[in-house]
Amino acid sequence: MTGRRLVEVLHTLRATYTAETDAWQLSGSTWQATVIVSPGHWLGLEFTARDPVTGRRATYDIDTDLYDISQDEQRWFAEEIERDIIEFLGNLRRGAVLRGTDGAKFVLVFPLDGAYVRVTRGRFTTRASTHADLATAKAGDGDYVPVD
Repeated sequence: MTGRRLVEVLHTLRATYTAETDAWQLSGSTWQATVIVSPGHWLGLEFTARDPVTGRRATYDIDTDLYDISQDEQRWFAEEIERDIIEFLGNLRRGAVLRGTDGAKFVLVFPLDGAYVRVTRGRFTTRASTHADLATAKAGDGDYVPVD
């Protein structure tokens, strides 16, 4: 069943569960994550990190979007999303989710599915891009440290 492995990971990470919303909460001093596991309906992660100096925030979401994952022909997609969420949480636990700056922009960088994702929070919008290597994803003038 889709979601079972994700729930096991959330238990391992000691996430807090709220039955009314099917939401699991995890947090650190500069980040928080909400994971929704509603098998047959929706799987999702909403991650928010904050720059402790400027207070700027960046968010990154992984979810099944509008796909009807109760349908057998969409099960592959739900399994892929579950794998991505598990990988992201593992990277978070290992300190591989980094925060930094590029000029005035707050940036997150992390590995996901064989590449590196760069999430940039500008003045009005957040943008995500994929890069082949860590050095390219970290391009810019800032230093990067693990989110804590």
